[in-house]
Amino acid sequence: MHALERKDLALNPGDDPAGLLHHETERRGGDDPDHLPEFAELHPFCPVEQAEGYQQMIAQLSDWLVKLTGYDAVCMQPNSGAQGEYAGLLAIRHYHESRNEGHRDICLIPSSAHGTNPASAQMAGMQ
Repeated sequence: MHALERKDLALNPGDDPAGLLHHETERRGGDDPDHLPEFAELHPFCPVEQAEGYQQMIAQLSDWLVKLTGYDAVCMQPNSGAQGEYAGLLAIRHYHESRNEGHRDICLIPSSAHGTNPASAQMAGMQ
């Protein structure tokens, strides 16, 4: 178990790499274009023809991420870390199921993990 634990990516053994990265790279409110009202306040029921710029941006970013990662596709849906980890765990579970390895349902979570990690694993049907 300790050999696996040492493979955890962190600047030092006590750090939570996900939390550290989030706080170090997060910009201040007024510095990001996504805080501008013209950009950030698109109404959820906006007519599709009025959201073409957003669709082009998301499609271009998706294409870049597919090329960069070598994945078949990417999902732009998760809006938070907890949603992202849940989506990732679902992808992992479905990958194993597609290979007839659905029995591989144990998710190892370090003791330093955020509290949403065990909850996401449980929701994704993992132990």
